[in-house]
Amino acid sequence: MAGRGFMQWAANCRTVRLDVGVATSEIIVLGQTLCTDLSSITPESTVTFHTVVGHEGDITVSVKNESPEGMGKDGGVTKMVAYISVATHSSKIDDKEVNFLFVDKSGDTIGVATLRMTAFYMSLDVDCDRDGVVEKNNPNKGSWQWGPDGHGAILLVNNDCDDYLLEMDPEHKNSKIDGPFDLEDMSRMAVRVRGPETLPEDCRLRMWVRPDDKERLGIFNLSDIEKRRAGGVVLDELGNKHIIGPKAGYLAQVSYDLMMVRRDEGETLFAVEGLKYPDKDFNGTLRIHLSLLKNVTVPVFEDTVIFRMAPWIMTPNTLEPIEAFTCQMKKSENLDFINDFKKVVEAAGIKVNIVPPYENRGDRWMQDEIELGYSELPGKKPMPVVLDSPRDRGLQKFPKGKLLGPDFGYVTRYDQNEFVNSLDSFGNLEVSPPVKVDGRTYPMGRILLGSAFPTTKYGRRMMRVVRDFLYAQQVQPPVELFSDWLGVGHIDEFMTFVPAAGGKGFRLLLASPSACYNLLRKLKNDGHGDVLCFEGKTRSGESAERSISDLLDDSNLKAESLQCQNDIDWNRDVMKRELGLDEGDIIDLPQLFQLEDGKGAGAYFPDMVNMIVLGKQLGIPKPFGPMIDGACAFETNVRSLLEPLGLTCHFVNDWDSYHLLLGEVHCGSNTRRKPFDFKWWNMKF
Repeated sequence: MAGRGFMQWAANCRTVRLDVGVATSEIIVLGQTLCTDLSSITPESTVTFHTVVGHEGDITVSVKNESPEGMGKDGGVTKMVAYISVATHSSKIDDKEVNFLFVDKSGDTIGVATLRMTAFYMSLDVDCDRDGVVEKNNPNKGSWQWGPDGHGAILLVNNDCDDYLLEMDPEHKNSKIDGPFDLEDMSRMAVRVRGPETLPEDCRLRMWVRPDDKERLGIFNLSDIEKRRAGGVVLDELGNKHIIGPKAGYLAQVSYDLMMVRRDEGETLFAVEGLKYPDKDFNGTLRIHLSLLKNVTVPVFEDTVIFRMAPWIMTPNTLEPIEAFTCQMKKSENLDFINDFKKVVEAAGIKVNIVPPYENRGDRWMQDEIELGYSELPGKKPMPVVLDSPRDRGLQKFPKGKLLGPDFGYVTRYDQNEFVNSLDSFGNLEVSPPVKVDGRTYPMGRILLGSAFPTTKYGRRMMRVVRDFLYAQQVQPPVELFSDWLGVGHIDEFMTFVPAAGGKGFRLLLASPSACYNLLRKLKNDGHGDVLCFEGKTRSGESAERSISDLLDDSNLKAESLQCQNDIDWNRDVMKRELGLDEGDIIDLPQLFQLEDGKGAGAYFPDMVNMIVLGKQLGIPKPFGPMIDGACAFETNVRSLLEPLGLTCHFVNDWDSYHLLLGEVHCGSNTRRKPFDFKWWNMKF
């Protein structure tokens, strides 16, 4: 049926054929018009005709003489066409009748063509105005429009787990209703009908989608389900399976008789669940059709509704934190880090989730394994959804085993034909706060991801299926940065955002070798050249201590760091252009970089920009800089830049447990944040 491409205009005007001396039975749906060519059946001796309507005021007949457009009376054959519509539905089959009487010059009736109609009210309905209620026959239900004045129904990918059997797999992987709470993640749809108690014998009522779309949604028939739930019956013991879906197929017969038994409501309710997010081959829109078929196969009426799949949305550092995550390693090797980390979280007043060794299996890089976002339906509480990275190391089982659950969804993207590289980790995935660029507003910010330099053919890039997924969500259009110059290759090694009062409401922080050398030169000029940096710290079994003068005299370190400054500046310009930033929106934090055995650059000392942002509380890698007047000069500098913004700086000791392993505080932690107040469907495109 989908292949027939049945045109939408047929829902408004449909051709029927009559014959003299014959009573023709037809179906008509309220809102539909039947048209018939009377001139093709008019007897030769006819001089006039009359119309006899069986239900005055209910049936409207309009007869028009029609000729080719732009032609006069002599421009061709003129046809006499009758248009018939009805105002009310039938109570029994063939109870509405129109007779066309053909009369000769003697006034005698020489022929009668009879049209008997069975009229139905039929409507496929959804929550088109996005208020959480399925309205009746909304005129906009067959289209979808963005914006605060827009319209169109919305589906949620049902990828949490409400299964009372605790089968820890997202529910869109099965084809059943997993208990009452599962229904809360689904959008409602209704088929409403009025008419005789039964359909004519040769008629069928069917619901269908395009064949490809059966993989993207699932539809459940909820007939009498509220009554069953009130009786305390567990829903998935009732056999509530998809009527349309991956296993059920793309079309289903709808029982008209069952709907008419329920005359008190006159409708059948359906629940629709999303199965797939927008992606490279799916723009997010889905059409569901209801067709009334005559002679089993011929569509005589069609109603269509459109859903859009709710996207997966990232949350920037400017949103309020809810919960922070980090890992505890065996033998308490990162105990100093854990203790400092807890102090930051306690200051933020949020929950801390310490993942124990038996769950992290030796993998400390919490940021790299997951990205915490959400999806949202109108009228419903937003659902947090974890995006699981393709890296799949020790924390591989954590997102599905510990995060997936009731009202907490799970999604991943992975291509077994593509090699996983370091850029596939989600320290390489960030999102900006809301920005405005050249008059265009991005109220949910823009996704940022690291990649190879645009002109490089063989550099590392994030896996194509992940990039395709991120681009397809639409509401946070991605910007690709250059991060392949780094050994690990993650953008969180050189940039982050912090909230700030005034201006755009945030600042972009960038790691800056130039700022670091300026600070070191000032310290030396002030007479502190012999003061040690990194006092008491070791690297590769040797002392890491170096004086300020020694750092300034190290020409190799300086050359490597300033080359990294060039790479950071390239990204600086990209973000200024793509995020609409000015220099006043950017703060440079002192940092040096060195090449790591020809594998790219890494931070020479704890990378302070790689921080965790929990509201106004910042957990910053402790740099162990030169102690001047009893205070670390690097820490003093950073405080002077950030604390005037209303932020509090906490310095976290991660030297042994993260820095020496080429990561820092942000790499070893993660944050779940409150969703945007702004609703994604109100975006303007």
